[in-house]
Amino acid sequence: MADKRETPPYGRGGPMGRGESLLAMLKKQNEQSAGPSNVPTQSAASSPPAPPAALTPALNLGRGRASLLGLIKQSSEKVTSSPANVPGQPTQALGRASLLDLLKKTPSSTSHPGPSGDAVEVASSTLSNLKVTESVTISEPISRQGASGNHCIDVQVQANYIRLKVDPGRGVFEYAVKYMPDLDSRPLRFRLLNQHANALGTKIFDGTTLSLSRPLDQPRTELQSEHPLDGTVVKLSIIYKKQRRLGEVPGLYNVLFRRVMHALDLVKIGRQHFSSKAALLIPQHRLELWPGYVTAIDEYEGGLQLCLHSTHRVLRTDTVRDYINDFYKKDGAHFKDNVLKELIGMSVLTRYNNKVYRIDDIAWNDTPLKQFSMKQDPNKKITLVEYYKSHWNIAIKDVAQPLLVHTAKVRLPSGEQIEQTINLIPELCYMSGLTEPMKRDFKIMKDIAQVTRTTPEHRVGVARRFIEEVKKNEVAQNLLASWGLNLEDDVVTIPGRVLNPETILFGKGKVHEGQQNADWNTAVCRLPMLTTPGLKNWCLLFCRRDVKCAEDFHTTISRVGPTMGMDIARAKLIELKDDRTETYLNELKANINPRMEIMVIIFPTSRDDRYAAVKKLCCVEMPIASQVIIAKTINRPDRIKSVTQKIALQINCKLGGTLWALKNPMDNLMVCGIDTHHPGTDRNSHGSVAAFVASLDKPFTRWFSKVCLQRPNQELLDSLKVCLITALKAYFKVNSRFPDRIIIYRDGVGDGQLVTIRDYEVKQLEDSFSLISADYKPRLCVVIVQKQINTRIFGKMRNRLENPLPGTIVDHSITRRTWYDFFLVSQNVRQGTVSPTHYLVIYDTTEIKTDHLQRMTFKLCHLYYNWPGTVRVPAPCQYAHKLAFLVGQSIQREPNQQLADKLYFL
Repeated sequence: MADKRETPPYGRGGPMGRGESLLAMLKKQNEQSAGPSNVPTQSAASSPPAPPAALTPALNLGRGRASLLGLIKQSSEKVTSSPANVPGQPTQALGRASLLDLLKKTPSSTSHPGPSGDAVEVASSTLSNLKVTESVTISEPISRQGASGNHCIDVQVQANYIRLKVDPGRGVFEYAVKYMPDLDSRPLRFRLLNQHANALGTKIFDGTTLSLSRPLDQPRTELQSEHPLDGTVVKLSIIYKKQRRLGEVPGLYNVLFRRVMHALDLVKIGRQHFSSKAALLIPQHRLELWPGYVTAIDEYEGGLQLCLHSTHRVLRTDTVRDYINDFYKKDGAHFKDNVLKELIGMSVLTRYNNKVYRIDDIAWNDTPLKQFSMKQDPNKKITLVEYYKSHWNIAIKDVAQPLLVHTAKVRLPSGEQIEQTINLIPELCYMSGLTEPMKRDFKIMKDIAQVTRTTPEHRVGVARRFIEEVKKNEVAQNLLASWGLNLEDDVVTIPGRVLNPETILFGKGKVHEGQQNADWNTAVCRLPMLTTPGLKNWCLLFCRRDVKCAEDFHTTISRVGPTMGMDIARAKLIELKDDRTETYLNELKANINPRMEIMVIIFPTSRDDRYAAVKKLCCVEMPIASQVIIAKTINRPDRIKSVTQKIALQINCKLGGTLWALKNPMDNLMVCGIDTHHPGTDRNSHGSVAAFVASLDKPFTRWFSKVCLQRPNQELLDSLKVCLITALKAYFKVNSRFPDRIIIYRDGVGDGQLVTIRDYEVKQLEDSFSLISADYKPRLCVVIVQKQINTRIFGKMRNRLENPLPGTIVDHSITRRTWYDFFLVSQNVRQGTVSPTHYLVIYDTTEIKTDHLQRMTFKLCHLYYNWPGTVRVPAPCQYAHKLAFLVGQSIQREPNQQLADKLYFL
């Protein structure tokens, strides 16, 4: 199947399309008919025709057919006799021919913008028994599919998406709600509107806009409510705004499915819902796992669908009081400081109301005997012990324990937001999540993984059980039916494609024929590296207690190097008197010189501060390649050969050598990767780090890197011009020409930032070219890489569901309706369920075919030299991630540019 549309869609440059030509015609027509700009605009109450020039600003609001229809309707209101903005009124179909026909009927001398704001108040008030018709403002989805052929294998896949069937003629009717007198408090607005719940029917209200599943009889409805505080009368005016398709309002479904989850008796923790009744116990570690769901509803290329991702929440069976007592037993003198360090910022669950609270402080001087005043009777004071007994029938056992403090933001009826302190009882609060020591415990993580690493068959089974529970639950079914929705009986089944394996090229003309599992771990150690500069001058630093493992490592690397095509000379062995950080730094400074190629350092234990000090010296102050090894990794005789082989591969990359390559049919192409690293809560004093990595040669074996230091938690890049210009100059130095096409893979971007990235960062990239040369205009493609997604894809093979093969692509049905995107499974996963990567093309002037972009992306997933197999994202993205993490966690300064053309950060 060829590309459905090779013309770049909205937001990616290229010729006009999707109604843009019609928009230009309409704009020209309005400009010709526009009167003097100083014509006074009259009030909406008199509803005369507004000046034609009033239409001009609206032309910038949208580019799709729905926007065009709205503009043309406004221009033709005077011609048609039907009332404007009446719910349920039939509207013309949105075909291109229909738009042109309607455009011809638009008067050229005068135009009417139609009622807006309060203008709807003059609409006819005698309309009743309005008939609902299906909304027709449906734009064509953006569909860019790769081609099938000999290089692809067609397969059937299933995804964790459930289609939502929509009853014909159903939609969402939006109303503006006005209060007299006006009220700023959203909670009070809700309470006043809820007094008329029976008259309004099924509704969703956000404080300003009221969404109804069926229209009211009148375009304007007047209601009266009683103020809950002083009993005064508040008048409500409910004014019809417009009818929208169900697919146009995905935010409505978030509210709707929260109600469905509540009907299924699920507990909401954060944005996810969990089942406390189906908890799975891990008693040996005092843990329990609550299974749950992450839901997201949107209108995709294949229609309205629910993405259902099964997840787990780790909870502890021990309470905060148990945790405090454990610290007291270990170190009674300093236990308060240790408790504060561990507990502040952690989330706890109170099971009597299934709510999650964040611990902001510990009140050591307060106990459950603390008194407080009740809201109902401020003069009456009771203790926390009495409160829990009377309201929750819970008896507090330890009346001497301190209290936990949670600070919550509360909005008053007046609209003012204040902070409110909530005291929690430690023995009633259960720890949520895992501590860092628990995450480092192999046994704990292995036992948790046995529950959380579910197979594709299990995940599909969870989705099917969810569908059954919804269909059996009367409340949930009624909630969906009230909006004209119904879940289909199974997850979606769609055709997919699997790209052929790639052939891996090694040194001396050796090749490794690609395998379907995309793994060449055995080949990389027995075949020669593609290029290697050799290792002639290097130092090996180690402590006195690590002499044996250092000598074994030195002997082994000298023996395995030649078999991999790398000549390794004898190192300068330096034995340190102790493992103090200053000792390491002093010896490094004494031995680093222009002839030295790399410093290999053996640490007795892993220590972040010592590692950071060494890397800062070798990457910033005295630039040289460095390799840090933890002693225990080379301390096992049965594994020292395989470990040393991998270290030798890393050393070769850091010296400027290459390990393997793939065939690249595209000439003069530069690919780049961008990623950002944000500091954790323990590093608030440091800013974010953005890393930029670019290829320098055709087979993508040489890379250039640049780092930008930014403000804390800043995702947008301010220094893209500097990064790209520096990379282009490096490319020119190697190839004696600048690239004709550039593909940039941008990692770390969420859905809410797509438009911002396109408008802010792409402009920087485009502006960079003119700074190289006035006539330099390469073609540019910017691809967003999303790893943290809830989509899962399952391959149907041998009459069962399994993880899809590496190279599996899905580019339709579950892809975005308004973006050019595709899903790619590039990894081979033997346990659990593989996670695909989502690629969104937000800008494209390269004219690269969709199939070629997909294959190029898969090729790049083979070129990360730290792993002899495919990785989840393209190699430049993974390199950028490694570099940003190294600088953000350890160096916290911009590395020396002498290292920019080598992979020193592996």
